[in-house]
Amino acid sequence: MQSTLAESKAVALWQRPHVPLLFLPVLFFFAFLVVPQLYMLAVSFFTYKPMEIFTTDITIENYLRFVKDPFYRRVLLYTVWLAFSVTFFSLLLGYPLSYFLARTRSSKKGFYIFLLLVPLMVGIIVRTYGWIVLLGREGLVNNLLIGLNLTATPVKILNTHTAVVVGIVEVLMPYMVLPIVSAIQKIPVSLEEAASSLGANRWYVFVHILIPQSLPGVLSGSIIVFTLTAGAIVTPALLGGPKIHTMGTLIYQLMISSLNWPFGSATAFILLLMEFVIVLLVLNVLLPVTRRGRKT
Repeated sequence: MQSTLAESKAVALWQRPHVPLLFLPVLFFFAFLVVPQLYMLAVSFFTYKPMEIFTTDITIENYLRFVKDPFYRRVLLYTVWLAFSVTFFSLLLGYPLSYFLARTRSSKKGFYIFLLLVPLMVGIIVRTYGWIVLLGREGLVNNLLIGLNLTATPVKILNTHTAVVVGIVEVLMPYMVLPIVSAIQKIPVSLEEAASSLGANRWYVFVHILIPQSLPGVLSGSIIVFTLTAGAIVTPALLGGPKIHTMGTLIYQLMISSLNWPFGSATAFILLLMEFVIVLLVLNVLLPVTRRGRKT
């Protein structure tokens, strides 16, 4: 009886019009994401051989090499620090912009959102070289600093952590702003008006109403920005110079330049594991706060 009921439910589920539409996306997901990831996971346990790239001899030496070498550990820690820095400044700059876009009644709102998305429409190489022109010793930023008598000599901005953060924040800002805009738009304006009418100042409204209610958007945007920053390659390589190494640039060098696919695959999965652990910890800490904010 139970098997017949289960079969009838399965048939009814398959006959729903939207279920067959899921087949192609799911197939695409497994074919171009899951399968390559599983293949890289297998390669990470293979043995590197210069003339053949790798042999199928199973070993954990690739992972042990990463853990034992202080250089690779420093690269991992710097990548985490860079990802947190970019996430922090993206949130700091993006939240006021998100509030403006969510609450504005201007007829130019669509144009403002278009301006926010413009950086995503420009190739990453062109965009990064634009920052090189702006931040170089003879660039616009240094010329302004000298012209305003804030410095007598050009300031070194390129090939620094600051340049990398600035370049990535500019690229990833839309990924932070748009989820927060969506979250703030769901907060009734009447809540802010009611709090103000009862004597609450703007800071109280911001801390006790806006932030708790918009935490889902903040959480979504922060996770997206953090993970994209951790895997960034082009911007750290061009703006950071040879002295700044991230996991993304390291993996690129191992896979493309050195052709050490086993060690490059192991490094990639260590990065993936690091992102997974940090995101899981953040979710466990902030999700209860988000639920309480919704109830209030």
